[in-house]
Amino acid sequence: MDPITLLPAFARVGASFLGILVAYRFGLGLGYSILLFASILTLWTGAGLAGVAFQARMMASPENYLLLAVVLMLLFFTEALDKTGRMRRTIDALEAWLKSPRLLLAGFPALVGLLPMPGGALFSAPLVAAVDKDNRLQPAHKVAINYWFRHIWEYWWPLYPGIILAIKYSGISSALFFLIQMPYTVVSAAAGFFFIMRKVDEPQGGVSLGTLDIRAAVSALWPIAILVVLSLAGSFALPAIGMTRTLANMVGMVAGLVVGLVAVFAGKPAALGRAATMFAKKNTWDMMLLVLGIQVFSAALTCPLNGGTHTTLVTGMRDEFLSMGIPMGLVIALIPFISGAVTGVAFGFVGASFPIVFALLGTSPALHVVCAATVFAFGCGYVGMLLSPVHICFVVTNEYFKTGLYSSYRYILAPALAVLAACLIMSGVYYYLL
Repeated sequence: MDPITLLPAFARVGASFLGILVAYRFGLGLGYSILLFASILTLWTGAGLAGVAFQARMMASPENYLLLAVVLMLLFFTEALDKTGRMRRTIDALEAWLKSPRLLLAGFPALVGLLPMPGGALFSAPLVAAVDKDNRLQPAHKVAINYWFRHIWEYWWPLYPGIILAIKYSGISSALFFLIQMPYTVVSAAAGFFFIMRKVDEPQGGVSLGTLDIRAAVSALWPIAILVVLSLAGSFALPAIGMTRTLANMVGMVAGLVVGLVAVFAGKPAALGRAATMFAKKNTWDMMLLVLGIQVFSAALTCPLNGGTHTTLVTGMRDEFLSMGIPMGLVIALIPFISGAVTGVAFGFVGASFPIVFALLGTSPALHVVCAATVFAFGCGYVGMLLSPVHICFVVTNEYFKTGLYSSYRYILAPALAVLAACLIMSGVYYYLL
């Protein structure tokens, strides 16, 4: 046997994981980095041709190729909402209705946050600047407002690819995932208002409301609602006819996206061509490569060692950690946090850490264990992502408001710690009460 396959499982996985992070920090795309070291890790299993055959079977499963389709359709859906002008109509209608600086400053980034897009904070930054037209707020304060409230939904909102990936790896239904993760949005919004918004003055005469153009306000919201409702319906109904829960989640998302896209382009067929230019963009296919790399990495982690045993890298790593006395909770916290801090994207920390986290739980863990691990790992990873100096939304918002990258940390550190505290409380509640 090659001596390198005799290395402890945690050393092989850790070296591959570190290689991904280092390669990414030195400029190699995240998708390329994961695919490269996932392939190296495959060689380290020592499984040979049997390992390659195992990976081929994994990649051919409906859950995996439907994930690729769902992510691509999600990217097209968000592009369509932008190119059809639906999101702009919704924003304009709400701006004419709300007359509260606090609600407008927080609401515009939050509304744009319903539409995932790379660097999307740059889309809402001009709206924040327009509300503070007298420049009463410090630039770093406006950075924090735009950045924080842009990200209050990403803990569970199904339009984010990272959420779809987290649902896949956790193995729980979409509906249950949304339910256990939604408290993060409440905590995030509350912490943002308490720590960031309380110094923003309201009009002396009090808050007033203008006229709401309901039709314009729901222009972007009703296609999104269709997607969410159909996705939830699929995750509830399809397992009843024998479909696995993971596959049901994927099929429900595909159905919701198809109908949602029809709704987006209803009355606006000319926008189809403009939205379709997304398929010619490098960023689109970088994202798809990232999805593919994550799937290869996951398959390597679960590949039987030496071609015929029931031991995998993650089961071996779990046994090694336990024998060394390292608390599993610490492992589940640090891997996502470091991934989030280094990659700066939710899809990156979920893809890099969740296969390891859930494999460490063993086969068929109890529901309360899965729920607790899900919110714990996601919360730790998300806080790492929010504090990451390479998070693209953080970078572009600081550039827009012409302020130093680190001057905004004094505004976002306290609410980030509030989310981390909620992570600990929620995971404990789910573990002991479910």
